[in-house]
Amino acid sequence: MELKEAIELRRSIRKYEERDVSDEILLDLIECATKAPSGHNRQPWKFQIVRGELKNTIADTLYQKTIGIEGSTAPHTSGIIKEAPVLIIIYLTEYNKENYLYDILSIGGAIENMLLRATDKNLGSLWIGNTSLIEEELKELLHTDLRVVSTVAIGYKAQEPHARPRKPLEDVIRKS
Repeated sequence: MELKEAIELRRSIRKYEERDVSDEILLDLIECATKAPSGHNRQPWKFQIVRGELKNTIADTLYQKTIGIEGSTAPHTSGIIKEAPVLIIIYLTEYNKENYLYDILSIGGAIENMLLRATDKNLGSLWIGNTSLIEEELKELLHTDLRVVSTVAIGYKAQEPHARPRKPLEDVIRKS
């Protein structure tokens, strides 16, 4: 698949088949993530592959903490986490005030590389920001002091959603 095709075809997938993704494929996605540019070449990321009971505990924790929050999409997201066979946790390896913005942007680039490679491999993926709502609980569940920045659900797609609308170029380009 050509890069532009992967960019055009990438979708946020919220329904997955009940079949696992091999470690070989997951390591390939993570390797592609690590090829992203990073500010000062700090490569401020670590990744953890989570499946099964631990993944479901993360989903349950998100659900329990957010079920009463009016308008929150997090309870729905918890169901998506349960349905996906794999959750990849993305950590910030070191908090550094001077480089924080660059580090977070770098991690965003790594996530996008992962999502595009998943598309290239005909896998579904979903970048999940709602897990930031349970960061402290995640640290305890995952036995870490590292900052959990985000998560990505990965699996074989059980849906083919249409492209969501995007703003026209004239609305996103600032004229001088």
